Amino acid sequence: MLYRFSLSNSRSRPLLIGALSLVLAGCVDRDMSDLEGFVQTAHQNKKPEIEPLPEIPPFKAFVYQSEDEADPFSQENIGSRDQDGRSLGTGKRPDADRRRQPLEKFPLDALKMVGTITKEGVPHVVVKTNEGGAVLATIGNYMGQNDGKIQSIIPEEQRVVLEETILDPSGRWVTRNVEMTIDE
Repeated sequence: MLYRFSLSNSRSRPLLIGALSLVLAGCVDRDMSDLEGFVQTAHQNKKPEIEPLPEIPPFKAFVYQSEDEADPFSQENIGSRDQDGRSLGTGKRPDADRRRQPLEKFPLDALKMVGTITKEGVPHVVVKTNEGGAVLATIGNYMGQNDGKIQSIIPEEQRVVLEETILDPSGRWVTRNVEMTIDE
């Protein structure tokens, strides 16, 4: 005789539930004294290691000795100003009446040298703007927003040398050389 076991059988369902209850009841252990003892003694002998605080050196005050140092409020350090408060500067000023060229509306970091061309024996540089256009410039042309005048174009080194005229922190007009090369 074959007995078929099925959960749909109404006689076997209570028997199965009773057996599972007995099995699960055997897994419960209400005595947790060993676990509580472990938790209390686990870190009893261990002390956390804390690094000592770094030693802070004492503050040394700076005493200004006026006879040894330059006067920070001297008129020599302060350049003359126009009515809007902008420094007029001293030294070789850029020509304010000069007609501006197309590459002067861009800062130098927005311009990229992409090549050199020699036309009729005169070297030219091809400069790409951040607007996507390309402009051909030669020695004597201006580029950048600091009155950068092209001094030399060296095709074999793929390099251009500019002379910029800027105001230094003391309000004097100074010139500086800036190089632009092809970024490979």
